[in-house]
Amino acid sequence: MDFQRITICGGGNAAHFLMALLGERNPDVTVYAPLADEAERLQLGMATGGVVATQNGRRWESGRLRITRDPAFAFSNVDLVLLALPASAHEAILSAAAPHLPEGARVVAMPARGGFDWAARQHIPQATIAGLQTLPWACRIEEYGRRVCLLGSKRVVDLASHTQAETHQLAVTLGRLFQVRLEPMGSFLGLTLANVGQLIHPGIMYGLFRCWDGALYPADAVPLFYAGVTAEIAAILQGISDEVQRIAARLAEMVGLEAVRGVRSLHEWLLRAYAGDIQDGSTMRSCFVSNQAYGSLRAPMRPRDGGFAPDFGYRYLAEDIPYGLLVTRGIAEICGVATPRMDAIIEWAQDKLGRRWLEGGRVAGTDLVRSRAPQRYGLNSVDDLQRPKF
Repeated sequence: MDFQRITICGGGNAAHFLMALLGERNPDVTVYAPLADEAERLQLGMATGGVVATQNGRRWESGRLRITRDPAFAFSNVDLVLLALPASAHEAILSAAAPHLPEGARVVAMPARGGFDWAARQHIPQATIAGLQTLPWACRIEEYGRRVCLLGSKRVVDLASHTQAETHQLAVTLGRLFQVRLEPMGSFLGLTLANVGQLIHPGIMYGLFRCWDGALYPADAVPLFYAGVTAEIAAILQGISDEVQRIAARLAEMVGLEAVRGVRSLHEWLLRAYAGDIQDGSTMRSCFVSNQAYGSLRAPMRPRDGGFAPDFGYRYLAEDIPYGLLVTRGIAEICGVATPRMDAIIEWAQDKLGRRWLEGGRVAGTDLVRSRAPQRYGLNSVDDLQRPKF
């Protein structure tokens, strides 16, 4: 398995790092950036050279990359497509790619988030699809189209595809390409449950701000996000992690252990992904506050009237609920597993976002179309989850 022609989709933090990492060694890299003015900004940034990524003295530098808004140019004759953008943009990109994507091309979501395979099957049946459980890197753009800083890398990241043979091959090939250890999971259904972003991001936002009274934060008092995890927030995270484990256990009874192989508890995942970065792994809370990769990252905020208010429209809720926690909640409903902790977080978040996904204790809200919950696709049985009829 060899990828010569690669298209990176997106213009954010992860896409920037991929531009530097892959563009340094492979001259045949195209960046498809159809969102907002990203293509123009990338072209302006690269007017005098490529994208440079740095970390503690390490350096990766791309050549001059091809930047385009034209899907025919981006996806015709491509070997590998990397979706390094929000899950909410996946379907628009897949729809644009569908008429041009060659048979057998690989399309990899970085990360997949929940239900990616259901959306992809509808749009690009000619392609082989795969997804990463989480993004391998924490990175931040320093100068758009020019410089990106790598804050940290996970030690190991899980990957799923449609067949075990393909999954194993992709884990080896993409692992070399990304310079990260990738391990194959049992199924896409397991990958959806193993999405840790759906636990960490909404769980911490809920813990930090569920009692917020509207008072603005001074600039020097904006709470740390990961390192600000308290014992109470750790208990919230433990609660939703336990609910995921109960869903996985029920699915194992119904369809076998292989389907949910690799669905780990959040505490276990933290220790596995950040071995070497976590100084004290004894508790859930200590894994967050002593993790050097998380460091000084602060809660997402919006400036307002000389202070700062929580940004509830940030991806930690706007993406990780409809393309994460709600998807898992929908699976729980199909399996008959109660999820009171998830329900509380989703109901709080949907009020903050002005959305309706959970109504009357069921996944049936008016905004279901803005999600990847299985109920949106008419998937209402465990067999549907594994073998959707579309």
